[in-house]
Amino acid sequence: LASRPSADRPAFADRIQRSPLVTVVLRGATVNALDDAERAVDDGVNVIKSLTKDARLVPGACATEMELSRRVQERAEQTPGINQHAMKAFGQALQIFARTLGDNVGVDSTALVAKLIAAHHASASDGLVGPSIGIDVECENEPRVLDAKEAGILDPLSVKQWAIRYAVQAALTVLQVDQIVMAKTAGGPKLPKQQGNWDDQD
Repeated sequence: LASRPSADRPAFADRIQRSPLVTVVLRGATVNALDDAERAVDDGVNVIKSLTKDARLVPGACATEMELSRRVQERAEQTPGINQHAMKAFGQALQIFARTLGDNVGVDSTALVAKLIAAHHASASDGLVGPSIGIDVECENEPRVLDAKEAGILDPLSVKQWAIRYAVQAALTVLQVDQIVMAKTAGGPKLPKQQGNWDDQD
């Protein structure tokens, strides 16, 4: 029989090592709580499936995106010609992940991105510098950063690769559209313009 469930050990924990197949039964006080629990289990299962194919991990908390942004923009400075502007724009677009997460946390996203840029360029004053510096989502008022690698906040590499690949493909699809769809005014045919009043006599 399974042991009694607790906050840190679910009821099916003892059976996982003895059986290759496990059924997880979820209970919730409301439908929303049950949906959140189902999504959490589904996300966890998908992460395990992804790690069985590629076990490489990268720092989370938007640390990877900010480090990619820094390296792309540094490479853009060394690239001559008009391609430099496109590379800089791509590097700045990678910062939208940190801005979105900052808005969700409820802090000033501009100040948060500025702290991340300083940390990844090794110019931060608080000593937190390096490619694994990410967002501390537990901050209340002021934006704070942390070392995602030391905090154990890691993401599968394959998830990052496919997310960036799909985003780039979507942007390229929009840029490759060479036709403009013009909106036409609604209504029937226009009446011909009359020359003067209808009762004018020559």
